[in-house]
Amino acid sequence: MPSIQTTDWLALKGRADTLVTSPVMLRFEPGAIVTPPADASGPAPYILLSDVVNEPVRAGIDPRLHIRSGTFMLAIQWPIARAVTHTQLKEIAGQVAAHFPADQCMSFGPSRLKVTQDSEALQAYVDGACRVAVVRVFWSSM
Repeated sequence: MPSIQTTDWLALKGRADTLVTSPVMLRFEPGAIVTPPADASGPAPYILLSDVVNEPVRAGIDPRLHIRSGTFMLAIQWPIARAVTHTQLKEIAGQVAAHFPADQCMSFGPSRLKVTQDSEALQAYVDGACRVAVVRVFWSSM
């Protein structure tokens, strides 16, 4: 049986797997060896997934009950060689954020998670050969 940490991750990843983007972007999990995708136009955009987990908070006197929470991050990597305006990249990140609205429920096995507030598309920045737009999704166990 998988650990609660694993099922939490699979609940988050399951929601990310239903995300439809235009253009289509491959997703890479934490620790994956990333080979940036390419198409006929050259380097293609992609998304890096990560999850920063907070320390669990005990809920009451039952030693088994804890509230788990964290920040699920989706980092859109847009190659500089591919034309995109700041506004266009902001819109793409906004569409990704809209896929994780406040109170969105996600589950896998025993994990029941909820998005605790509207997700946010942060200011894009340049890192190496990519423009990066990060979307933050705050979540908590239910």
